[in-house]
Amino acid sequence: MNWTRRARILKGSMGCVVVLLLGCSSLGDLTSQFAQFDSSHKSSPQIQCASLAGVVFNSGPPSARATVLSAVEVAAGALPPSTPAPTFPPMIAAVHLPAYCKVKAVVSPSIGVEIWLPLSSWNGRLQAVGTHRFAGAVDYGDMFYQLSRGYAVASSDAGHAGQSALPWMQNTQQIVDYGYRGVHEMTVLSKAIITAFYGREKFYSYFNGCSTGGKEALMEAQRYPHDFHGISAGDPNHDQIGNRAQYIWNAQVTFQNPSTKIQPEHLKLIHQKVLEQCDALDGVKDGSIEDPRQCNFEPSGLLCTPGQSSDSCLSSDQVGALQKLYEGPRNPRTGERVYSGWSPGSELGWGGVIAGPNVFPTADLFFKNMVFKDPNWSYKNFNFDSHYQFAVSQLGAIVNADDPDLSRFEKNGGKLLHYHGWKDTNHAPMQSVDYYESVLKNLQNKGSRDQAIQRAHNFYRLFMSAGSTGCDSTGNLPTEFDPMDALTAWVEKNQAPEQIIVMHKTNGKIDRSRPLCPYPQVANYKGSGNTNDASHFACQIPSK
Repeated sequence: MNWTRRARILKGSMGCVVVLLLGCSSLGDLTSQFAQFDSSHKSSPQIQCASLAGVVFNSGPPSARATVLSAVEVAAGALPPSTPAPTFPPMIAAVHLPAYCKVKAVVSPSIGVEIWLPLSSWNGRLQAVGTHRFAGAVDYGDMFYQLSRGYAVASSDAGHAGQSALPWMQNTQQIVDYGYRGVHEMTVLSKAIITAFYGREKFYSYFNGCSTGGKEALMEAQRYPHDFHGISAGDPNHDQIGNRAQYIWNAQVTFQNPSTKIQPEHLKLIHQKVLEQCDALDGVKDGSIEDPRQCNFEPSGLLCTPGQSSDSCLSSDQVGALQKLYEGPRNPRTGERVYSGWSPGSELGWGGVIAGPNVFPTADLFFKNMVFKDPNWSYKNFNFDSHYQFAVSQLGAIVNADDPDLSRFEKNGGKLLHYHGWKDTNHAPMQSVDYYESVLKNLQNKGSRDQAIQRAHNFYRLFMSAGSTGCDSTGNLPTEFDPMDALTAWVEKNQAPEQIIVMHKTNGKIDRSRPLCPYPQVANYKGSGNTNDASHFACQIPSK
């Protein structure tokens, strides 16, 4: 892309500021080609923070207008006491914050954006932070930690403020902004403001998100491959329609019928039996399954025998329900899978979804308001053929980030680090494996599978985590890591992550570690040495 650069004086309520803009048709086109440079060069502000207030960024139609609502300096100090907790790796709360310029803005018609700019020791990087569930707010908890590390950080509400479903779920523009436009416009505005504030056009840009933020990450790589040098996509809910359909499936096959409801004590029993069969497949018993795809657990083994206590076995109806939870929803007419089921080993996390009596809220809100627009809609009548197909036809192109063609992102030199916990029960982990396989299949059109894997590894790597229950994973298994450490090394030093070490800490001291391996490799115990030490595991291709 060859754009004509030009400077424009933008007048705001606090004065004037020179902002370098690109000659293009809309704010959404204000992207820049990737360039290599030294990010260790610290930058200081070239203008006063307050001078950004009231500035209007407008290089095209009204739909691309961005207005800075406020810009105020915040003094260095401790984390505000009301700050939400972090929501995804590394799950570390900031302790001390640097002084920064806090910019609040809105992109037409209603995309709320916050951009925080360090007043000293900026590390030369922008980090955009994703959202969760249906968005509606910027992610303060994760922004503060990354600000404390020297990043200029940005986040948005994806086009609507607050958690109420209406009216935004029935507003076409706000659905589009939630689906894909909000993050892109936030990114474009953030880059323009950073250039104005620090007087630098060249700086590294990263996106970091999990859950819905993970979907936003993949959407950026697919739709806007020039926005970021590096993208971290954690436990992505990239098939949002299928994900919400799975919640309905899980409700229909369990608590909708009293005979198929699985009780909490049964989940403990099922989990115990799964671990007994599959925990040691990687060479060590540690309470997790390294690769659940290798676990051939048969629910029928839990079927009650005559006279057996019901708390130590399952009825035939419950066995059937359990099988369907592992399989995931299917089209009753074609038998085609709609979405993946839960992974063996994740059973202790099912309770919040299959306890009943109501279907999981995100599914209820999504289908009731965004798909069918019927306040009386009920999950009990959902059809996994016609109703599911209707939802995909109406919204799939907007909210799903499932395009396997990443060739533009690859060509542009971007790096995509994708991770997912095998115990995640909010977003089925096999969806991440399936998406990666779809990318390989798209690349395989030009060579063998091995060649496709090698090519993909140059720009896109997937890491599956045996112990992780999702974005905010906690527990006694090693899951802690910072994806930005691996991603920045890959982007800026060309050091591709051959493995990522995850840790568990007790009282701040590391007592367990394990390697995450780039798919399709998995970690296997070498046969000797401390099983709590990552160095005694090797990344290997699993046997068929």
